[in-house]
Amino acid sequence: MDEGYLVFTGRPNAGKSSLIRAVTGIKAVVGKEPGTTQKIDFYPLSKNLSLVDMPGYGRSLHAGRNTEENTKDMILDFLKNNSKKIILAIHVVNTSTYLETESRLAKKGFIPIDVELVHYMKRDLGIPCLVAANKIDKDRDSLIQDNLESLKEGLGPTIQVYPVSARTNDGIGILKDDVRRKLVEKGYKNPFEYVK
Repeated sequence: MDEGYLVFTGRPNAGKSSLIRAVTGIKAVVGKEPGTTQKIDFYPLSKNLSLVDMPGYGRSLHAGRNTEENTKDMILDFLKNNSKKIILAIHVVNTSTYLETESRLAKKGFIPIDVELVHYMKRDLGIPCLVAANKIDKDRDSLIQDNLESLKEGLGPTIQVYPVSARTNDGIGILKDDVRRKLVEKGYKNPFEYVK
């Protein structure tokens, strides 16, 4: 079997590394500040299967414009050059700030970054994608529900969205089961066997 990748993408501060820990058990580096993941990190999961932790895709308060552009190019180049090896991509969204962030971008005439990246991976590159709507624990009122509905509407009906919290583990079991099932369907019988 050829080498395959399970890829995690998302904007800075979406909680990718925390979600990796919750879903796979891999001790990805987690920081308190956005932008802790600065490069593409690889973690072995099982024979011929690696997890790929991407740096944040998009605007970060702690990076200059050149750094942001270089990071964006590095991510897009990796996805394009490795699209045939990517078994599954999990795009992580910070649900607690989704509408606020996307409305600021819309005022400037930009397509929502989360939606744009997921559509690029699925439609343009043929990469199977799931979306983890993370941080649902941040706000229990209608804000989270409004953000979830807006996200689902932007992504369309063919993208599965999982409301989760890496901090409280809400929804993690369902996401983890579906990730495992999709990897097994692709021939990775014990997809997390190297994780201790």
